Amino acid sequence: MAKDAHRADVRGGPWVLILPGIMGSKLGVPGRFWDDVLWIDPIDIALGNLEDLALEDGSAKIKPVGVVQLAYLKLKLYSKIRGYDAHFYPYDWRQDIKKLGGQLALHLKRAGNRKVNLVAHSMGGLISRQAIAQEASNIERLVMMGTPNHGSFVPTLAIRGIYGIVRKIAAIDLKHTPKEMSALVFNTFPGLYQMMPWKEKFDEIDLFDINNWPTDKPRPNPEHLASALAMLPSFAPADERFFMIAGVNQQTVNHMRIR
Repeated sequence: MAKDAHRADVRGGPWVLILPGIMGSKLGVPGRFWDDVLWIDPIDIALGNLEDLALEDGSAKIKPVGVVQLAYLKLKLYSKIRGYDAHFYPYDWRQDIKKLGGQLALHLKRAGNRKVNLVAHSMGGLISRQAIAQEASNIERLVMMGTPNHGSFVPTLAIRGIYGIVRKIAAIDLKHTPKEMSALVFNTFPGLYQMMPWKEKFDEIDLFDINNWPTDKPRPNPEHLASALAMLPSFAPADERFFMIAGVNQQTVNHMRIR
């Protein structure tokens, strides 16, 4: 595919930006000759260094330094083979989604009048909707892949330290348990809270009320819960530019209760 993409690479083709999902952008400290990648580096994970990702205590030097190629390179190569001028748009998925949408809108405005097609996975689709809401007017099409437009139950599992990926990371980490990893790191990410199920779609438990969460740790940050709830109405509504690709025949969590 790489050879075919190289032969078909046309800089004048339609512009495509590929936005990964949450955890799909590599994070680290940019360097002059090479980047010191923290997410996702197995050695750093084993040493317990993912603590440095915590937004409340983390270093401001940590930036997006690329995407997880294993997950997204095939999509980029396929786009190039089809004649698109495709590029990745990595972002700091720990941050507030509205803030990330503003950064994307600014990036697109710098391109002038050039039209862009956004291909966005999961959280990337929400960031794209925020960019549209913040007057990114040169977006010609938004293709969302599995974007949780009304929230997902995955963040609730991550906050509680029982999500599969958190457990796998903690299995490598020689310093932290899954619950410690969530309490110290993942629960400091505003974007995680902003992807929880919307009350209009799931109203049996008000997940944005700290009093409705179990009392044992790890628990969510009340300030992040409140800011997430206030942010939800600010997403741009769908129009004729929006397309959604959703998986089928895969079990997906769609209900929960406190036990």
